[in-house]
Amino acid sequence: MNTLIITAHPSQTSFTRSIAETYKENGELEGRQVEILDLYTTDLKQDFLRFDKLSDIGKDKITQTIQEKINWAEELVFVFPVWWADAPAIMKNFFDCNFSAGFAFKYINGKPVGLLKGKTARVFATSGAPGFVYSLFPVNYHILWGAMRLKFCGIKTTSIKVFGKMQVRSEEESKTMLAKEMKKIFG
Repeated sequence: MNTLIITAHPSQTSFTRSIAETYKENGELEGRQVEILDLYTTDLKQDFLRFDKLSDIGKDKITQTIQEKINWAEELVFVFPVWWADAPAIMKNFFDCNFSAGFAFKYINGKPVGLLKGKTARVFATSGAPGFVYSLFPVNYHILWGAMRLKFCGIKTTSIKVFGKMQVRSEEESKTMLAKEMKKIFG
């Protein structure tokens, strides 16, 4: 299985980075091909989405390279901190630029059709608030990420995990939580 991990945290020593690295290590132990795309350090930097015509979106070399990576992946893993109830702007911009009409979805008779069928996704988020907060309306990540973003593109969400209360957890507690989550996924 090919796995693309998309992560967005400005600190290379963050728990967010630990999640991405740990997922990669576990995936490789299973024989997967795994790549981490760190939106803060990649050479594939994208400006905020701008266009004059919708048909202009996705024509640049960086977007085409990223879309090739998305096509390569059978599994997408999104890892980010929760800021102002959602992913950082750089992650949302990643969606705006790369999950565009004609690549990730299209409309047929006014109804959206996902074009990335056969792919799965996992979402890992870190937050200072308790994790259960993100299952409440209106900040329900199963709706926002699972249905409104991923399913819209034809991607099946296999899990969404919000690691809460991160500011008060010790490094040991965080490692234990992460190990338990990885055990659920990889056995």
